[in-house]
Order: sequence, then structure tokens, then C-alpha cells
Amino acid sequence: MVAPLAYGNQLFSPQIQKKQQDAQLSNFLMAKGISEAIRTSLGPHGMDKVILSEEDILITNDGATILKNAKFDHPAANMLVDISRSQDSEVGDGTTTVVVLSGSFLGTCIGLIKKGLTYHRISEAFQISLKKAKEVILDIAIPVDLKDTKALYHAAYTSLESKVVSSHSYIFAPIAVESVVKITNLAHSNDIDLDNIRIIKKIGGTIEQTELLNGLGIENPAVKSFGGPSKIIGGHIALIQFCLNSPSTDTDSVLVINNYSSMDKILREERQYITSICRKIKFSGCNVLLVQKSILKNPISDLALQILAQMKVMVIKDIPREDIPFILKSLGCVPIVDIESFSKEKLGYADLVEEKNYCNEKIINFQGIKCAFQKTATIVIRSSNKILLDEAVRSFHDALCVIRSLVRRRFLVGGGGSVEIEVSTILKQFSKSITGLDSYCINAFAGTLEIIPYTISENAGLEPIEIVSKLRKKHKEGNRLLGIDARKGMLRNMVEENVVTPLLVTTSIFNMSIEFAIQLLKIDNILDS
Repeated sequence: MVAPLAYGNQLFSPQIQKKQQDAQLSNFLMAKGISEAIRTSLGPHGMDKVILSEEDILITNDGATILKNAKFDHPAANMLVDISRSQDSEVGDGTTTVVVLSGSFLGTCIGLIKKGLTYHRISEAFQISLKKAKEVILDIAIPVDLKDTKALYHAAYTSLESKVVSSHSYIFAPIAVESVVKITNLAHSNDIDLDNIRIIKKIGGTIEQTELLNGLGIENPAVKSFGGPSKIIGGHIALIQFCLNSPSTDTDSVLVINNYSSMDKILREERQYITSICRKIKFSGCNVLLVQKSILKNPISDLALQILAQMKVMVIKDIPREDIPFILKSLGCVPIVDIESFSKEKLGYADLVEEKNYCNEKIINFQGIKCAFQKTATIVIRSSNKILLDEAVRSFHDALCVIRSLVRRRFLVGGGGSVEIEVSTILKQFSKSITGLDSYCINAFAGTLEIIPYTISENAGLEPIEIVSKLRKKHKEGNRLLGIDARKGMLRNMVEENVVTPLLVTTSIFNMSIEFAIQLLKIDNILDS
């Protein structure tokens, strides 16, 4: 019988050590299992996943979207979900790659632990490998000059090539670049505020009809029930945050009318009150009135709509509260909280305000905006069904995030597994220059990276072992930019083929996958609270 080892008030028995090993193995296997399930979605020929819920059906091949909508009970699985979300929020692309690479690293850790290596030694070797890998990636990165927007286009196009809407990459990529150029001075900016780009979803039509609007677009239609205008040339625009309605008390009250003369007097005074407000609005020069949505009562009465229609003032009501900041900075107008503060100085201006038809839905388009507080862009994405429309919006947003990553750090690296196989080749050479267990762990780390080109070729229907072997040989000969052209089924220079990825995306993938593996290595037990 083996005696337990005492230390302080704790007992470290073989049974406890076995439980700790089981907990670690459970974490590793769960995360690796999820990684294997996601792996078939990697690359231009990756498969899509259907996620069913009580409310909706989701079709996507985006790693972060799959994990975010799937249900997991295991803590290691939820940690992997957080990693993919972090990658999505940080750089917007590479979410599937980071999950696949994280699972592959954990598989390597299982093999190393079974050979008797300690978690501390594996973590240290992985940190050394990560530092060396980032040096290699920076060495092969290609600096870009954003005065030529071709680099932005190719990065966005490569990102879209692996999406459900890959066949429409030629439509989305130029629109994404054009919208970024519209709101940002690339020569002097180191970041892009994507809050200045608004995406409007419209069911009806096809993805080919997706467009970047000239100016601002809002989804609320113009009120035409009383013959109000739907097109204004030379629009002076006001946004009001008060109700254009008859006054009411702060508390519920009941008004008792005893005769018809009192009723006529009330209606006459109500009309005079609303007419005076409408005259003040018209006198200021305003001919386009935006009315914020109210949760208490109808923000504008039918009588006010009738009077404003007679005055040829376009009324757009029920503007959602969350849209107000974007509209204000786009139009350059100041919100008006009461009629007494209504003045010409608070108005915005647009050369043309008109209502556009999108099947059965309307959009108000403001063109030729003068004196906007910030430059903004509005994109209308169209599709024949909701499922494809939602995926198109996600894909377009990922393309914008890729462009933002390139603006933040102006370097490109090759895609198609070229970076991973080059880092793997250099690390294997580096492992031979050192001795001890670190050499063994670094060599294992290098072999793990080959999972990316292996998966890309496998999903493309190629022979993965043959392709990776050829790729490994070519990189040893000095062809550092050679990768897998999954469309053509051959090895090509990724930069010459314009299959490129921002440096920031690639380094983020390496950082997050290694951090996740090291984090799981340090967990030796799972306790219920």
C-alpha cells in the first residue's frame, strides 16, 4: 500500500493525482473534439454548419459564429468559445483557424504529457516557440503602402473567399474598401472606427444588388398619408426629441366635457397650438423633419402631420433612439429638445432627400450632405432570404475588420498555409540548435503548425500528406511564400496570387491559440461552486 504524502493540511495521494490527470485530460479532449468538429469549415472549400434553435436556423462556416450559437456545458468548451470571440472582436477574421490551431496544440500537449514532460516545461517551451514564431512571421511580412488600395482589396477578397458568400467576393470586397476610404484618411490614420459604417439589411432582390449609398440612409419611410412630400431638393433637416402633439399632464387625468361648445373650444385651441408649433418649424427654414420614437405616446399627431404636409415639410417619424447618434454625426445637425430652442443653426443640410424603394420596403437617402460632424458610410445589403442575408452581413463585417487590421499594422503575409509551414520549418531548424527537453517540445510545436495546410488541402479534396510534404520541401529550399492554392489545387506563390492576410490577424491567431493551450495546461481540477 502506498502511503499518502502529507504537506501542511493537504494530502497528495495517488488517487488525488489520478483525479487531477483525469480533469486535465477531460479539458484537452473536450477542446480538441470541438476543434475537430470545426476543422472541416477551414479554407475556401470548407463546409458549412447548420445550427438549429427554437427560434431560427443558422447556416455559417465562421468559427466564432458556430461556437457562439452552439450550446456547451463543459468549462473548457466555453473557454474555447471565449477565445474565438476574442479573435472575432480583435481582428474579425481567423476565428476558425484559431480554434483549429488551439485544438491541435492541445493534442500535442497530450502526447508530451504522456511521455512524462511536466506542464511547466511544456509551457516554457511553447512560450519560446511563440516568440520565435512571431520573429519569423515579421521577417516574411511584406510592408504595404495604403495609398494604393489594391492591398486592402486583396486582403478583403481573401477573407471573403472562405465564407458562404464567397461567390460574391468581387462585389463585397470593393464596397468594403470604398466605404473605409470614404470615412478615413488612410495616409494619416492608424485605426478605423467601424461605428461610422452602417449596414442596412433588406430582404428582397439579390446579393448582386448590394450597394454603397451616396450619403446617409435610414430605414424609416416618409409619412405620405396626408399628401406629404417624398422628395426634397435642398433639404434643411431638423431632428426633434419632443412630441409634436397636444399637451398633456404628467399624471393620468380625466377631462369631463359637459357641452358641445366646450368641445369645439378645446379642438380649436388644440389646432391653434399645433399650428403655431408647425409655423415655427417652417419659419426656421426646416423642410425635412426627423421625429424620435417615443415610448410614452404617439410622438406626432395626425393633425400635425396634415399641417406639415400642407407646408411641404417631409416628415420621417419613429426614428429609433439607438440610431440617433449615427444620424446626428452624419447630417451635422443638433438634436432639438423643445420648440423654444428650434433655430436655423441646429439644422443639417443635404442637396437631395428622397425615398428609395427596395421591393416592399423604403429607405430615405440623404445625398450631398454639408457640414457633417463625421464622415460616415451606409451600405444596403440585399438577399432573397433571411438566412443568407444574415451570413452576408457577418461576412461583410469580417471584411471590414480585416481592412481595419491592415490599417492598424501595415504588413501583409501570405495565406494558404504558407506562414504556418514556414514557421514550422524554421522552428524545426531552431530546435536542432538547442539541447534538452526544450528542443523536443519546440519540435513538437513546429509539427503542430502543419495542421493548417493539411486541413486546407484535405477540405479542398487534395492529397494532404503529399501536398504538405511537397510544401515542406519547397520551403526548405527557400520558397518562403509558397502556399496551397485551393481553387486551382496546386502550390503557388501566395503573394503573386494575391492570397494575403494582414500581419495582425496572423499574430493574433498564434498569440490566442498558445495562450489558450497554456491556460488549460495550468488547470489541474474542476470544482463546483
